[in-house]
Amino acid sequence: PATLVFDYPSPVALAAFLVAELLGDETDAIGTAPVQSAGSLDDEPIAIVGMSCRYPGGVESPEDLWRLVSEAGDAISGFPTGRGWDLD
Repeated sequence: PATLVFDYPSPVALAAFLVAELLGDETDAIGTAPVQSAGSLDDEPIAIVGMSCRYPGGVESPEDLWRLVSEAGDAISGFPTGRGWDLD
C-alpha cells in the first residue's frame, strides 16, 4: 500500500506486517517492541543551516528564487538543442 511506512512506522512493525502478509498470521515469530513516544517536540529549536538553489531563469540562490516568485517572473525557456536529441 502507498501508506506502508505511515501504517507501520518502525522496522519491527513493518517486519511483522510483511511476515503476516507472506506467511499468514504468524506474527508471534517476531516479537513486538513497545512503542515509545518521541515526546513533545514543541520546544525543540529548529535551524536551517544551509540552502542552495539552481533553477531555470538564472536562479542560483534562495534570494534569486524569492525575487522570481515575488515578481511573478517567468523561468520557462526553450528546449536545449545541445543535448544530442533529435528534435524533429
